[in-house]
Amino acid sequence: MILKSIRLKNFRKFKDSFIEFPDGVTGVIGLNGVGKSTLFEAIAWTLYGPVAARTSTEQIKREGAAPSDPCRVELDFIFDDDAYHVVREISGKNLSASGSATVNGKQVVNGAEVLSKFIQKKLGMDWKSFYTSIFAKQKELNTLSSMNPSERRQLILRMLGINAIDEIISQIRSDLKEKKNLIETLSGMLVDEQGNNRILRFQQEIERQQQRLKERSFRIEEQQRHHQKIQQELLKIKKDSETKKISYEKNLQTAALLEEKKSKSEKKQRLEHDIKTIETTLQERKTALKKLQENLLQTRNLEKEIQEFEKQQEKNTDSLQVLLRKKEQNLTITTRLQDEITQLSAKKHSIEKIGPKAKCPTCERVLGDQQNKLIKTYTEDIAKKHQETQRLMEEQKKLQDESDRFSRERQALQKKNMFLRNRVVEREKTQSSLRHTTGEMERETNQLEQKKKDLKLLGDIDFDEKYYQQIRSQVNDCYRLYQQSLTTLDGIKEKQQEITIALKEQEGEKKLIDQQIKTTERNIEEQQQVQKKLEKERTETQHCSMLSEVMESFRTYLISQIRPMLSAHASELFNELTDGKYSQIELDENYDLLVYDHGVAYTIERFSGGEEDLANLCIRLAISEIITERAGSVFQFVILDEIFGSQDQIRKQNIIKTLNGFSSKFKQIFLITHVDDIKHFTEHTMMISEDDAGISWIKIE
Repeated sequence: MILKSIRLKNFRKFKDSFIEFPDGVTGVIGLNGVGKSTLFEAIAWTLYGPVAARTSTEQIKREGAAPSDPCRVELDFIFDDDAYHVVREISGKNLSASGSATVNGKQVVNGAEVLSKFIQKKLGMDWKSFYTSIFAKQKELNTLSSMNPSERRQLILRMLGINAIDEIISQIRSDLKEKKNLIETLSGMLVDEQGNNRILRFQQEIERQQQRLKERSFRIEEQQRHHQKIQQELLKIKKDSETKKISYEKNLQTAALLEEKKSKSEKKQRLEHDIKTIETTLQERKTALKKLQENLLQTRNLEKEIQEFEKQQEKNTDSLQVLLRKKEQNLTITTRLQDEITQLSAKKHSIEKIGPKAKCPTCERVLGDQQNKLIKTYTEDIAKKHQETQRLMEEQKKLQDESDRFSRERQALQKKNMFLRNRVVEREKTQSSLRHTTGEMERETNQLEQKKKDLKLLGDIDFDEKYYQQIRSQVNDCYRLYQQSLTTLDGIKEKQQEITIALKEQEGEKKLIDQQIKTTERNIEEQQQVQKKLEKERTETQHCSMLSEVMESFRTYLISQIRPMLSAHASELFNELTDGKYSQIELDENYDLLVYDHGVAYTIERFSGGEEDLANLCIRLAISEIITERAGSVFQFVILDEIFGSQDQIRKQNIIKTLNGFSSKFKQIFLITHVDDIKHFTEHTMMISEDDAGISWIKIE
C-alpha cells in the first residue's frame, strides 16, 4: 500500500488542505498540538471509520465550521497495483455518516458501514492491526522499556498478532467445555431418575401396551357380535311397527273423511241458526230505524230556529252595548259636574271669606261691589250644575232599568241557547244512530245473503254419528298399538346405542393404546437420536482436544521463532545505528532485552537512556518489518511518531540514514517530530502550522 494524496475538509483543525505524499523519508514537523498526528489519524478514520478515531464523532468536525459544512476526507492510494479513491464524510446537525470507494475509476462501495467492511476485507486486517503495522510511537518505546518481562512479552505477541492464536485456543477450550457439558447432559437424557436405560424401559412399555391392545381387540369382537344380534332384532321390530303404522294411518284417513262430513254437518247447523238470528235482528233494526226517522223529522225546522235565536241574541247584545256606553258617558259627565260644583263652591267660599275690601285673586283689584256679583254668579252656576246632575242621575236610573231588562232577556236567550244546543246534539246522535243502524242492516243483509249461499252450496249431508264414534275408537286402538311398538323399538335402539357407545369407547381405547405405542416408539427414536448425537459429540470432543493440542504446539512454535527473528532484525538495525559499536541485541526467554558489548550480553539497564531508547526503537521497527514481511509487503509505508527521544544529533542522523536504507521494505517513511533540525536530514519536509484563527495548514518543502 502506497499513499498518493489526501484532502482534509473541516477535519479537526484542518479547514481545507491537500497534499501529495512523496516517496522516501519525509519529516512531518510542527509544534505540539498543530495536527501532525491528526494528518495520519485522518488516514485511519477514512479507511475504518469512527472506531479508528481517538475521540468521539462529535469532536472530529472542526470547531467553528458552519452546521451545513461537511467534515470530509478524500484519500488516494495504490494497493495491489490498483488505484483506490476513498471518501468518508459526516454532515448535517446529526452528523450523518456516508462513504464511498472507487477502484481504477469504478465505484465499488457506497455507504459508511459497508466501506469499513470492504477496506477491512481488502487489507486483510482490522483497524488495530493497521495501527500496529504502520504506527510506531515514542510512548510504545517507553512502554517496552518500563514493562516487566511478562507484560513486555504479552505486548510483543499482541503487536505481532499472536494473541489471535490465543483467542482461537481460548475458543477451542470453550467449545471443548461446552461439548463436555453437552455430553454429560446427553448421557443423563439416556437414563431415568433411577439410572435405568430409557430405551430398554420404553421397549418393555411397548410389550405391555401390545398385550393390552390384544385384550382390547378381543372385547371389540365380542361387542360387534352382540351388536349384530341386536341389529337383527331391531329390523324385525321395525317391520312389525311399520305394519301397525299402516293400519293406524288407514283408520286415521277414514276418520279424517268422517271428520270432514261432521264438520260440514255442524257448519250447516250453524248456518241455519245464524240465518234465523240475523233475520230476527234485521226485523228489530227496521223497527228502531223507523223510530229514529220519526225523531229526526221533529228537528227539521231546527236550523231556522237557531238563525232566529242568533238574530235575537245579536240584537240584545248590540242594545246592551249602546246602553252601557251611554251609562259610562253619563257617569263621566256626572263626575265632571260634581268636580266643577266642588271647585265653584270652593271659589264662592273663598270670596265670601276675604270680604269686599280684598283684592281679586285673579286680577288683583279691590273687589268692592264685585264681591256680591261674583257670589251670585257662583251660586247660579252651582244651582244649574246641581240641576244638570239631578237630570243625569234620573236618566242614569232609567238606563239602569233598561239594562236590567236586557240582562234578563239575555239570560232567557242563554237558556234558549242551551235548549237549542241540546236539540242539535240529540239530532246528531239520532243521525249517528241512523247511519249506524243503516250500516249494520246493510252488513247483516249481506251476511244473510252470503250464509244462504253457503247453505245452498253445502247441500244435503249424510253423516252417521254412531259410525263416526266407532271409527274414532278404532283409531285410538291402532294408535295405542303403534305407540307400544315404537316404545319397544326405542328400547331396542337404546340398547343398540349403548352397545355402539361401548364399542366406540373400546375402539377409542384401542386407538389410544396405538397412539401410546407410537409415542413410545418415537421416544425410542428420540433416545436413539440422542445416542447418535452423544457418539458424534464424543468424536468431535476428541477432535477438539487434538486441535487444541495442535494449536498449543503451533503457538509454542511461533513464539519460539519470534524471539530469534526479532533479535536478528533488531541486531542488524542496532549495529547500523551505533556504527558497529554494538553488534547484537536479543530477547531472552523471559523477554528481557540484552545488548552484547564485545560479545558479552548485558541487560539494558547497564546502558545510557539514549542507547536504551535506540534499542527499543530497533525492536519496534523489527516488529513492523516482520508484520510487513508476513503480509507480503502489503504496507510499504511506516509512520514514526516522536521516536528520537533523548538521542543526540549524531544518533538522529544515523537513525535517518538507516531509515533511508529501508527503501526496499518501506517506500514511504514519515517521521513526526517537533524537532525543527530534522528537516536538514530528510528528503522531504511537511511543515504543519496553525494560524491565529486556530486553523492548521500543510506545506511541503
